[in-house]
Amino acid sequence: MKRRSWLGLWLLLAASFLLSCLCGRYPLSVADLWRILTGRAAGTMMENVFWNIRVARTCVTGLCGAALALAGFVYQGLFRNPLVSPDVLGVSGGASVGAICAILFWGGSMAALQLLSFAGGVAAVALSLLLARAIGGDRHFSLIMSGIVWGALANAAIMALKYMADPAQQLAVIDYWLMGSFSLAGWEELRSAAPLILAAGAALTLLRYRLKVLTLGDEEAAGLGVAVGPVRLACVGCATVLVAASVSVSGIVSWVGLIVPHLVRAVLGDDFEANFLQSILCGAALLLLADTLARSLLPSEIPISILTSLIGAVFLAGFLLRRNRGERPC
Repeated sequence: MKRRSWLGLWLLLAASFLLSCLCGRYPLSVADLWRILTGRAAGTMMENVFWNIRVARTCVTGLCGAALALAGFVYQGLFRNPLVSPDVLGVSGGASVGAICAILFWGGSMAALQLLSFAGGVAAVALSLLLARAIGGDRHFSLIMSGIVWGALANAAIMALKYMADPAQQLAVIDYWLMGSFSLAGWEELRSAAPLILAAGAALTLLRYRLKVLTLGDEEAAGLGVAVGPVRLACVGCATVLVAASVSVSGIVSWVGLIVPHLVRAVLGDDFEANFLQSILCGAALLLLADTLARSLLPSEIPISILTSLIGAVFLAGFLLRRNRGERPC
């Protein structure tokens, strides 16, 4: 059963990757793909679309999906709360403030947008950690409450910046960015985000056993020799880098980090170390499928968060209804 589950996940990811490369407003067939890979389509439009647009966008989308899902899995494990999402510490709000500042004051260049959105996300989490330390008390409660505070302040800043924006040009750009899209994802975006995502993901992979022990509680983890404070800080920092790097190239992508860990546990079983990698594979596959639908359903591309929010809400409702039926006495 476990072998079939892993095989199914890898096949799902491979199929999602292939569909993402072939589908779109300029559709490619399997025969076209074979011609491109064998060099018989050199210099043609289909080769240019495949290598310079589709493959780059697919790699960025898959990487962001894996990063958001892993961040959600880590946050839910750290806070021992299945309803925690990657923006629990205000990272998405901080990144949004940075990106809007780039659009308003630096002309919306891709370099400024990526840099400021990443810096805004990291700064928001740093402020959340400082506020949580000042609040004291239960660490999990303090972190969540400080994240809510900074998230609310970020939303206020977003509304104020949107009020200042030019309605004819800047406001539309801001709103579209806040809905998320991979339409501008290319090799440059992959080069900027991939090193951060891969480094943070590798660090979390090395820390996964300690993270598993942390889910037992601070006292139990300390008794097993885990340095609770440093490990928690390292995991929060790495998860924040994953989210901030993803948001910096795609805008806000909703629900992926919340829903994918639930989906993995519900379908594949509750095994922490297995779910760690399964969340990565499932997150990449699902965001690739959502992005493929976003640019294929209508003549104009649909913002990605519309689809991820719709899919996530339907799945969460179904999950809650199923669990409620299972808990009813016969």
